[in-house]
Amino acid sequence: MNFKKTVAIATAVGALAAVSVPAFALENEFHGMYRLRGMMSNYTNSGGGALHAGTAADPAPTMTVFEQRARLQYIAKASDDLKLVTHFEIDSSWGDTAYNNGRGLGGGMAADTVNLETKNVFLDFNCPLTGANVKAGIQPISDAYKGTFIIDDMGGIIAAKKFGAATATAGFFRLQDYGAVTPSATPGVTANPIGRKNLDLYLLDGKFAVSKDLTVGGSYYLVNKDDLYNAGYLHMVGANAAAKFGIITADAFLAYQWGDALDSSKAISTTTGTRDLSAYAAQVAVKADLGAAGAIRANVLYLTGDNNKDPHNSDAWQSVDSYAGAAAGAKQSSASYYDSKMMLLMRNVVNMDTDKALVQFNNNNNRGLTLFTLGYDIKFNDKLAASANVGYAAASKKQGIGAAADVSASIGTEVNAQVDYKMFSNLTASLQLAYVFLGEGMNSTTTTQKRLPGGVANADDPYLTALMLNYTF
Repeated sequence: MNFKKTVAIATAVGALAAVSVPAFALENEFHGMYRLRGMMSNYTNSGGGALHAGTAADPAPTMTVFEQRARLQYIAKASDDLKLVTHFEIDSSWGDTAYNNGRGLGGGMAADTVNLETKNVFLDFNCPLTGANVKAGIQPISDAYKGTFIIDDMGGIIAAKKFGAATATAGFFRLQDYGAVTPSATPGVTANPIGRKNLDLYLLDGKFAVSKDLTVGGSYYLVNKDDLYNAGYLHMVGANAAAKFGIITADAFLAYQWGDALDSSKAISTTTGTRDLSAYAAQVAVKADLGAAGAIRANVLYLTGDNNKDPHNSDAWQSVDSYAGAAAGAKQSSASYYDSKMMLLMRNVVNMDTDKALVQFNNNNNRGLTLFTLGYDIKFNDKLAASANVGYAAASKKQGIGAAADVSASIGTEVNAQVDYKMFSNLTASLQLAYVFLGEGMNSTTTTQKRLPGGVANADDPYLTALMLNYTF
């Protein structure tokens, strides 16, 4: 081959490569966060949180914990219409363990532990046929009701499309699939074949911008619970609105559930029956922006409860809780109300492995929840800000009769405060303080009636002090 032919071929290959590059080029995005929190508290992490009563041997049962979380997000962006989103998490508590692989481990001396958790893996694309934005895979979702029904990461597909001032959303999520666990007596047949014992969520959401200051919405959710080859259906409809009036912003919702209760007090895979459900939730939140003087917030949340007197019917608001396995003890909360800004009464959005609260589950042991919160936020300058909150929580319904009845519905009153100092543009240091004055339902000494679940006679009021570093990139 002569020199001219070699040059011609090299030029052609180079030109082809240059033309092909845009089709295969990826825009790589990396994001993430790191959070470290050192805590001192007398409210220990056990089954969602455990109260303590001081004794002569242990007059002040105080714990100190240092926990950390790193989240790493990689996005492979092929174009403005197509990208793959991946999100991973590494949790540890200092001193926990080493050389023992598992989630939330690796903070012990020597550290060496495999503990990388998958949080999200999904495709995000704009459908060329319908124009809808589609997300398919393991992804974060939240209901349109502040997470009181469900807020978590889960596998499914969701599509959203705008029609002028309106936005319509439809989705399907498989929440649980209880696959082959124990072989049956018949060879080749499993007791729980994959894809037949499931918990599925179907959702329809709509939003309409009436004006720039008013948005209204509505929803229909269906949970199909087929855990014993005998399907149960929970239906939920709701309406919500958000508006602005000068310095005031407000939002509200009302939702109703009917059909078959999920019975959040049991593991779904071991439930032996269903109860006819009739429950509702209501919330109003108001915020006044006072400019340089800060902002005032007020929230009221009501979730209906059940008195547990009728074994065939339930009035308790159902939140969707997840299970790591079939055992009831594996239940985790997949619903919350982070808008409360509570640190001990309710779950807080910055909680990590020591995620605990007096109201760990919105269903609240089928007693429902009545919650009032009031907060104040102020920004002193570009680096320093603070907030303070007070909240009161009670069960919406007491349960039992006579000596077996709940002595009181009162859970407690929390006061908390947080000071934030921005050390760098993406690194913030925070001081947190919280204290709960326990209600009679949690620490009553009466011997004739029972305390609320989690209550302890003569329990010490729980407190929390924490220093936290938050880095985002």
